[in-house]
Amino acid sequence: MVKLFIKTNKMGSLSAMLLMMMPIQSVWAGTSLPNGPTLLGEVTRSLQANTQKCSGVIKDASGEPIIGATVRKPGTTVAALTDIDGHFTIDVPEGTMLSVSYIGYKDQTVRAARNMTVTLQPDVANLNEVVVVGYGVQKRASVTGSVASVQAKDLVTVKSANVTNALAGKLPGLRAVQRSGAPGDDGASIDVRGFGSALVIVDGVQRDFSQIDPNDIESVSILKDASAAVYGFKGANGVILVKTKGGEKGKATINYNGYYGIQQITRYPRLYNGYEYASLYNEAQQNVNVTPSYSPEEVENFRNGIGVTDWYNATIRKSSPMTYHNLSVSGGTDRIKYYFAAGFLGQEGIYRSGDYNYHRYNVRSNITATIRDGLKVGMQLSGRFDKREKPYEPDPISRSIQMALPVTTIYANNNERYYSNPGDKGNPVQMSQIGNIGYSRRNRHVFNGSVNIDWEVPWVKGLSVKGLFSYDYTNVGNKNWYKEFYEYAYNAASDSYSVSRSHVISELTKQSNEDIKTNGQISINYHNTFGDHDITGLLLWEAYDDNGDWFKAYRQFDVSAIDQINAGNTTNMDNGGTANEQAHEGLVGRINYAYANKYLAEFSFRYDGSYKFDPSKRWGFFPAVSLGWRVSEEKFFKEALPMFDNLKIRGSWGIIGDESSLSAFQFLSGYTYPSGSYVLGNSGSSPGASDRGLANRDLTWYKSKTFNIGFEGSVYNGLLSVEFDYFVRKREGLLANRLLSLPTTFGISLPQENLNSDKTQGYEIVLGHHNKVGKLTYDIKANFSTTRNYNRYVERAASANMYDNWRNNSNGRVKDIQWGKVAIGQFQSYEEILNSPIQDGNGNKSLQPGDIKFEDWNHDGIIDDKDNQPIGRGDTPFMYYGLNMSANYKDFDITVFFQGAAGHSIFTSGDFAAPFIQQGLGNGVSIWLDRWHRADPSDPSSEWIPGQMPSLRPTGFSLNEQTSTWNKQKGDYLRLKTLEIGYSLPKKWLSHVGIQRLRVYVNGFNLLTFTSRKGMMKWMDPENSNGMFRYYPQMRTYNFGVNLTF
Repeated sequence: MVKLFIKTNKMGSLSAMLLMMMPIQSVWAGTSLPNGPTLLGEVTRSLQANTQKCSGVIKDASGEPIIGATVRKPGTTVAALTDIDGHFTIDVPEGTMLSVSYIGYKDQTVRAARNMTVTLQPDVANLNEVVVVGYGVQKRASVTGSVASVQAKDLVTVKSANVTNALAGKLPGLRAVQRSGAPGDDGASIDVRGFGSALVIVDGVQRDFSQIDPNDIESVSILKDASAAVYGFKGANGVILVKTKGGEKGKATINYNGYYGIQQITRYPRLYNGYEYASLYNEAQQNVNVTPSYSPEEVENFRNGIGVTDWYNATIRKSSPMTYHNLSVSGGTDRIKYYFAAGFLGQEGIYRSGDYNYHRYNVRSNITATIRDGLKVGMQLSGRFDKREKPYEPDPISRSIQMALPVTTIYANNNERYYSNPGDKGNPVQMSQIGNIGYSRRNRHVFNGSVNIDWEVPWVKGLSVKGLFSYDYTNVGNKNWYKEFYEYAYNAASDSYSVSRSHVISELTKQSNEDIKTNGQISINYHNTFGDHDITGLLLWEAYDDNGDWFKAYRQFDVSAIDQINAGNTTNMDNGGTANEQAHEGLVGRINYAYANKYLAEFSFRYDGSYKFDPSKRWGFFPAVSLGWRVSEEKFFKEALPMFDNLKIRGSWGIIGDESSLSAFQFLSGYTYPSGSYVLGNSGSSPGASDRGLANRDLTWYKSKTFNIGFEGSVYNGLLSVEFDYFVRKREGLLANRLLSLPTTFGISLPQENLNSDKTQGYEIVLGHHNKVGKLTYDIKANFSTTRNYNRYVERAASANMYDNWRNNSNGRVKDIQWGKVAIGQFQSYEEILNSPIQDGNGNKSLQPGDIKFEDWNHDGIIDDKDNQPIGRGDTPFMYYGLNMSANYKDFDITVFFQGAAGHSIFTSGDFAAPFIQQGLGNGVSIWLDRWHRADPSDPSSEWIPGQMPSLRPTGFSLNEQTSTWNKQKGDYLRLKTLEIGYSLPKKWLSHVGIQRLRVYVNGFNLLTFTSRKGMMKWMDPENSNGMFRYYPQMRTYNFGVNLTF
């Protein structure tokens, strides 16, 4: 053996060592060696090149690592995938040409080198967007299901205390309606495609998201079709996926976001003033031949503002403040990334007393640490405390205002020691003050914690194991303190005050609700490429447990100085409580396959178990499949239509089980305890038991079969884009009780069975435009969606006749049909009244000119219930639309967002269909000022003057108040939901003080509302569903804020 000492450039130590230990003849067998050492160096360098490893990192245009990008030597099977940090290593010589690709980005060819960095450019504006999907994330280009998402920048422009309001109109298929503007309770009711209450997942765990600080949210996605099947029965109505912010590699960044807002009521009816009330009430009495209640002198005093009160303005202030602050710190290194945040929101109510308030405190900590190469651990902790306090309301304050007569004063005889009794629902000024009436207080404590582990199995390429455990604790404490109070009447003759209305004993009800939820997940994940084949797999086991416990206590108080339970009387005290537990388990599987980034397929299943069913019916298997074809990646398409950046056709089908509306243990017979009470001997009442009824061991999951087909495309690098989806969901096995004629001696009820079925269908369309003209960049995005719900089969008794079948058989019909009479005008004269079909059952003797005239639909000469027909829809819109426009010019930016809905009806009913609320006991709405009336109310023979509303009666007229097209309001609306104008100060002004960014802005929420101006819609907020207006009105806000980054 010969030892050789070789000096060469870039000699690898391993190859040199091997060569020096080899026999010379084995290296140069049959070869002459005129210059042995020189030739040895060349051979060594050649061998070194053949075994060289090149490495680098793949990033996107923003510098973020791309996970799962493919680095390949063309024409060979030599390839590598980037890891979670975007790193790759590939065995090729330096200088080798490599192809780098990832779905949603343009392919790039680069020359291999050591420690190389490759930046991929997006193929089209939105294809590189990472979309959160079930138990993972995908690039939008590779998604085959119907998924919509919205990013943080679009959420925070909506300045609302509840993040649900920020979603209205932003996501096609998500329906959001805000029914109230009450502090702490102003969230929108939301659903996906009209399916029902959607499952909400926050950072992989089922949680409420309505009170999350919007600046802590990174994105919100919704799964609308069979892609939700991986969440099993909980995702049967669609899934809302919320991802909170995490840290990024780089130095620590401090962000402050804050604003101050002024809230005002959007719309609310104007009530009569004192003069209007007295004049109209006198007229109403004269219309029925009753002596007027108010003398001309009293009416004149009311005209001059003597002895009257505007109860609305005495109780409600014109504006109320709202403040918001959020401070976050984020950053990271190669090994650890962090995000910490704290937030505060303060919202005051509209009562002049200032006694309606809501305060919320949020904290969040998201940390991800790389323990060693291939092993990551993440911890997410968040907490929230919020407190809502308002005056105790035995009746809504809005109703107290409606019932307070405007011809009374706030205080009896204007003596501030004695509140007056202006109506039968209390003095609204007194009822709006905690010091007088007591309080309703709600304290809510929430803790969410989760730990996740991600381990890349080193000996199997692309294989990883993940685990997640979460613990969530919620405690809601409610304390209602209803104090004794008195209202008085003044007797001028005796100069004395007497109690006119009172609540003579104080009451305290205290309730505590505690809920503990745990969730465990363990999954095996696989992702790899084989040439043009890309495969991703998931197998996950999940277990969920929910334990709830609540109790309440009630006592009365002779002495109301101390609002604590132990200070109350033992007489009439009451308490109660219960506990509940839910447990579910499920096995999830999913396989994604892509060929040449063109042909996409996904198959998934969920094997769910529920404690609610008999063991033989407990488990259900629910599969789903989706396919996609990226037509724009086909060579023939690129050649024929090169302007297309993206065109993808996709479709999905799946079955999802559900049991959410089903009571547990119906497969068991036995007794319900406690149920009712019995008196046994002299010991008082004791709890009893009742028979549970017949058991049904065959009761099982009801199933939803979903089908979705759609496409998405864009041209000219995102200049124009479009998305379209058509969907159908059919549910079978919905719960119902079979209708049978049973003997009265049977004694127990029939069990629920899987009998009914329904269908939901609709479509969605999204249009987008993005462009840059000089220094102006702008985006326009519009979406429209429509949903209709149908009954397929509803268990019912056999129809007695054809009319009964038409009127009451809802099979095969739209669900939200509203029945009533068709109004064909107003009676113009007594002659017309006497020659019209009978509609009062008394020869029309009670009718007057101006009363509503109804269609005799069945032509029998009588107006009754048989003339009812479909006249409208429910109060939830079935069409939703949104238009979002944003632009940036130099340091200025503007966002304009319109949101609207259509296809629903609002019926003003009961009191508000009468001139005086509650049969004359309360005030009325000013719309009745334009009414049919006599030229001289005191002369029964004087001419009738036409008006918009019918003539007046003191207690109203029931025939005018019944459900009809007369009191149906068209609820369609368009809202300027958000207008925000911002200015970012030039960085050269800020750099010397250590500020990276300072932006100031003005913002408006619910600024303008466009609706029909007919009837009550002039005064009604279109998102209101309370036809009697007994609700806390929606708010319009004006905000002034700042975004600051250090």
